[in-house]
Amino acid sequence: MATMIQSTTIAWIGGLLIIVFSASFVRLIQLKIQGWNRHKISPLPLEGFPTIGCWIGTLAGLTIMFTGVLETFDFSQLNSFIASLVLALTTGLPMWGVVRTLLVEVEEGTLKEILPGRFN
Repeated sequence: MATMIQSTTIAWIGGLLIIVFSASFVRLIQLKIQGWNRHKISPLPLEGFPTIGCWIGTLAGLTIMFTGVLETFDFSQLNSFIASLVLALTTGLPMWGVVRTLLVEVEEGTLKEILPGRFN
């Protein structure tokens, strides 16, 4: 008899994927910014295989984790997956734009310091 993976195990696997891929993505962005600071190597284009792969891995991890969490609360597998995928895409795609805009500002030198309490 085949045993099913528990939904909590699925959630933990998704969480682990999020940690691994998001840490890798952050490191890649850090290296791009360091290259810009030291050698004026453009941090763009952001659309290379390593960065896209890490970003997709993070979104996949989010989808897997939230699928496991929703299954824990007795949602069906299909509904859990669809809701989790929609959630990952609706948060992940705009964040890609935010990161890209940040790197454009770094390259152009228009990045402004954020000071607490000042909203100018």
